[in-house]
Amino acid sequence: MSARNTNDPPRSGSSSQISKSSNSEPSYRKISNKRVNTESSSLLRSQASNDINVLADANGDNTDGTPPTEYEPTRTRTIDNLPWNVVLPYYLPILSWVPEYNISYFLGDLVGGISLATFQIPLCISYATSLAHVPITCGLFSLGIAPLIYMVFGSVPQMVVGPEAPISLIVGQAVEPLLHHAKKKNLDPIEYVVAITLVSGASLLGFGLGRFGFLDNVLSESLLKGFISGVGIVMIINASISMLGLDELLKQVRGDPELPDIHSPFDKLTFLVHYFKEFHKLTLIISLVGFIVIMALRSFKKQATKSQNHLYQKLIYIPEILIVTCLATWLSQVNRWDQKGIDIIGEIKNRDDSFTFYNPFLHNVVKYIKFLSSSGFLCAMLGFFESTTASKSLGSIYNLPISSNRELVALGFINVTGSVFGALPAFGGYGRSKINAISAKTTTSGAIMGAIALVTANSICDYLYFVPKCILSVITCVIGISLIDEAPYELWFHWKSRGYNELVTFAITVLTTVFFSMETGIAVGLIYLLIRVIKHSAESRIQILGRYPGTNTFLDADLSRNSRSIAQGRNSPNLEKNRRSQYNVFTDDNFRELNVQALEEIEGCLIIKIPEPLSFVNTNDLKTRLKRVEMYGSTRAHPALKRSRDSSMTKYIIFDLDGMTELDSSAAQILLKLLQNYEERGIRSFFVRVIEDRHLKQRLIATGIAKLLTRHLELMKYFDYQASSPNRRLNRFDAGETASLQGDDIDTADDTSSLDRLIGEYEEPYFSHISDALKIIDHYEGLNKDDESLIERDSEFGDHSMV
Repeated sequence: MSARNTNDPPRSGSSSQISKSSNSEPSYRKISNKRVNTESSSLLRSQASNDINVLADANGDNTDGTPPTEYEPTRTRTIDNLPWNVVLPYYLPILSWVPEYNISYFLGDLVGGISLATFQIPLCISYATSLAHVPITCGLFSLGIAPLIYMVFGSVPQMVVGPEAPISLIVGQAVEPLLHHAKKKNLDPIEYVVAITLVSGASLLGFGLGRFGFLDNVLSESLLKGFISGVGIVMIINASISMLGLDELLKQVRGDPELPDIHSPFDKLTFLVHYFKEFHKLTLIISLVGFIVIMALRSFKKQATKSQNHLYQKLIYIPEILIVTCLATWLSQVNRWDQKGIDIIGEIKNRDDSFTFYNPFLHNVVKYIKFLSSSGFLCAMLGFFESTTASKSLGSIYNLPISSNRELVALGFINVTGSVFGALPAFGGYGRSKINAISAKTTTSGAIMGAIALVTANSICDYLYFVPKCILSVITCVIGISLIDEAPYELWFHWKSRGYNELVTFAITVLTTVFFSMETGIAVGLIYLLIRVIKHSAESRIQILGRYPGTNTFLDADLSRNSRSIAQGRNSPNLEKNRRSQYNVFTDDNFRELNVQALEEIEGCLIIKIPEPLSFVNTNDLKTRLKRVEMYGSTRAHPALKRSRDSSMTKYIIFDLDGMTELDSSAAQILLKLLQNYEERGIRSFFVRVIEDRHLKQRLIATGIAKLLTRHLELMKYFDYQASSPNRRLNRFDAGETASLQGDDIDTADDTSSLDRLIGEYEEPYFSHISDALKIIDHYEGLNKDDESLIERDSEFGDHSMV
């Protein structure tokens, strides 16, 4: 790279100082003249002036002779100013991939959709009849209609929506007490489902339109992985009972009043341990063969994805679940496994072949909402959690931009529409979505599965007669194992990085899910996570700053005490490079050679750094920590210690607000009372480096904080000095002048500076540098000393006159 002309002015003051100490010119990289998604309004193709040097590339050659393209960052725009071809694909994601859809995508989606249908349709029938206690059409319509709507509004290509086991269980628990009453009065039980699904969908739609998607930010990765692992373990435990042929024995044990109830996954695990020897031999053989075949084919497909042979890569489209299910169904019919003790789906009860539309706003449905609204809201929250788990996990795997607000709107619209058909609440499921992602390319895969489910609801239910239930359990077990795949790496990563809080979150979520239920696991995991969030938010992170001797550089005093071992290697050639990375450096005017062995406490002053926004959550803790700093000179001192700083040692408090980007009204009120308390105790306050934010400064003025700070400056006679010396030269230099000063020039400028215009305006009494506030303090202390000397001299003169 060619050297920059030494006559060119430096780009900034900091750059000038850094280049001087490093003995080498900084690297100026070539400015890119290309941008992804280039907009005509953001590129300014203006010609550079002739006096600007053309930058050279890494080989020392000149560029193509054209000046670097200048551009403005894309600015925030309202939706009214955006063209429809930009807005519509965002709100209707189908428009973003339809123009690029091709036959290759369709083949992958077709294989994925058919594979999903082969095991999702029987599972939905099981959810509807066994868990929700409603007709099978509720489950099939949920599986059929939801993916068709999600194909249009969904933003995660691999996501598959449909009924979920825990959601169906909640519906069943809410509906079961009402079913006996419904049979007596010949009421339609589907109306209960309509009410629950409507409440669930309306809640999600309202959250989405209200842009409450930020609520998923409290869902940490450890909580999501813990819940996924817990669900996987529960699925394996439940599937193992059917794979061993112990379903009938489980019913008998549950019906025995002398034996303990079996409800939680841990109870079922205990049941498996006690009654393992009672397994059905043929059922176990079929289950083991099916499990081995599926796992072998999945392993084979994983190897195919890593192959460089394109023909070999096509083997990833092998539908292993479809092959095993069809083969097992055919063998079951040929060998009449149902007569040999194998449990099959058999004849489907509560079958209704007709499409019936329900008005969710009829009087009969509305009156049920009063009793079922809590269950509907619980379904919404639990479903949103599961869908968020799936979308975030898929988004991290496939690098997808996930919008929680759009997902909320999509799920809400799905369930509001589903309530018209009497469908069970539908949400995204991570297990089936992960299987779908093996071959599917777009949401068309889910739509194909939905179309097959709708056809199944009216025509091919009879073909499911000989499907062995143990094969469905094998599929469930395979999905459960796939959910736990990522847990070992997650645990090892947090153990290696000492993320003990993450490990506790993971363990709490998994254990409560296994020992109690999935709902309890979610609730306890969220409660613990919210406690962590509140604790983190409520802690103030103020820092007491100390000054290096002879400099205007201020560092965190607590950090420097803990890092003094660095001083032992101060002669190391790497010290200059590592110093600022190991210290939290707050640079005031310029960079100086730092003395790492000591920090100065300015006499009578406390310098406090507030590096975060202040809200009602952390401002109360700010008061506590400020009191601790006053008493001990440190934020880390234990409150049981004896006071080490006398109250007379604090006459002035300087607040460095460089990181305080926001101040809410409650925090402003607490801060004002704090400053008023200081004023009553004779302590003067100063604000330094206030962020140039209009709303923040307006709040400081409106709450009276700015007026209080101005009053302190008046008491310190700062404005009297301004009026008496209007012709003094300014203390601050232009950016270019400051940058051009080097070495002793800066010292001279700082030493001979006046007190003119250290603050911006009378209404905004904020200083740009800590040293500016110190100059006011020094000037005020000097005036007091002069007054004291005059009083002492007058007293001596009076005594001499009397003599």
